[in-house]
Amino acid sequence: MSSDDGLWMSRWPDRRLARWVAFYLAFQRNAPVPETRTVGALNSVVVVIDLETPVRHQVGGSPLAAESPVVGLSTAPLTYTRVGRERGIIVELTPLGARALFGLPLREISNASVGIDDLLGGRARLLREELQEAQESHQRFRILDRWLASVLLDGPELPEPVDRSWRHLTMSGGAVKVDDLARRAGLSRQHLSTRFHREVGLPPKAVGRIARCHHAIRLLTGTNPPPLPRLAASCGYTDQAHLNRDFRLLIGRTPTALLRPGSVTDLHLGSLFSLHPTPLTGTNLEAGRPLL
Repeated sequence: MSSDDGLWMSRWPDRRLARWVAFYLAFQRNAPVPETRTVGALNSVVVVIDLETPVRHQVGGSPLAAESPVVGLSTAPLTYTRVGRERGIIVELTPLGARALFGLPLREISNASVGIDDLLGGRARLLREELQEAQESHQRFRILDRWLASVLLDGPELPEPVDRSWRHLTMSGGAVKVDDLARRAGLSRQHLSTRFHREVGLPPKAVGRIARCHHAIRLLTGTNPPPLPRLAASCGYTDQAHLNRDFRLLIGRTPTALLRPGSVTDLHLGSLFSLHPTPLTGTNLEAGRPLL
């Protein structure tokens, strides 16, 4: 999608990378005055590769990396302001991909933002230079496919029971119980939870809670969204108050406020969601569906 002041172009990664990389999104826009952006609670690792860097200032919480931030799995929204021209690519990594790329347990970057240069050093700078020299987004996507394949496919592995448990939780919308995950893995609940928390960055219960919220947003922003009481029941919330409370804690606003006409929402929730509900144009970007 493009307009006079912005461009978004997305693509799935090469099929060989599907277990490691969820999504690419190239973006370009200019903010002549400060704008507020929120990154909701994440079940994946989001890497922003800046090709032109705006001025960013975090609104409360931990400091936001000034350039090319890597945002780990998180249990709370991250809000910041930005001003100036920005251009770059977002790469969303599964925990398996982030473990292979950065070579560290993801608990070390959970609920935090770290500059990619601090994690990868000269390799990140060389990649950024190659992406800057490319002429257009499709060429940059191909560069990322090639570069990531050379790094990830032989990188450090996430323990298989942990990777499988994360996928069960996210794909089920948080409907799988931790006891069932442990039984499938042949581990005690405590053992699985401890390994999962260290390697993925959040406890399995927190990942399931975020997955449930993301599932509710998929239904809320899809065609024929159900009334909020029915939405709450179908997603496993005890009632609408429980739904509202989780939305506030995880994305910083209630379901009603999220889509209220006239709101100035700029919200990112990982590859499934980039919501810009005002003005509505019917694009996948604004409707909260996966971008193609």
